[in-house]
Amino acid sequence: MTTEGGGWTAIQRRQEGSTDFYRTWSEYKQGFGNPSKDYWIGNDAIYELTKNKDQELRVELQRFNGAKAYAHFSTFYINDEDSKYNLSVSGYNGTAGDSLYYHNGCKFSTKDQDNDKSSTRHCATEYHGGWWYKFCYIANLNGLYAQSVWNTFISGEALQKTGMMIRHKNKSQR
Repeated sequence: MTTEGGGWTAIQRRQEGSTDFYRTWSEYKQGFGNPSKDYWIGNDAIYELTKNKDQELRVELQRFNGAKAYAHFSTFYINDEDSKYNLSVSGYNGTAGDSLYYHNGCKFSTKDQDNDKSSTRHCATEYHGGWWYKFCYIANLNGLYAQSVWNTFISGEALQKTGMMIRHKNKSQR
């Protein structure tokens, strides 16, 4: 909670692979897991926290060799369930590269709701996770543990730990 002045709310965490992220729409809507280990806060909660469009996002990544990187986005929000939790993200800076640019404007997909843009693939079932898949992904933090990726950080190599955190944009200016 002290990163960049603190005030963060964790919306996603993968630490050890103890929680299966291959879940239904309803489970991603409500949230699941243990906030101190592997966790998804829930799409309804993310919508409520970001609906005023005044949140920033920080993504923290760690490789199995211990190397770390981060991606900071000055704008992050999702729309409501009727819009399939459509993602809006922009304003990147950091050390991990911007793997979310590809997913900006995409709807959320799960194993029982195929909302990706591919007419021939179902990315959520193919990659065993819930995410803002396009034609499938450049970033996929909710796929199978030890297969989660952020391709602009390290292409083709799985990540040991991931975390997504949000806070009010003006927190660092208070």
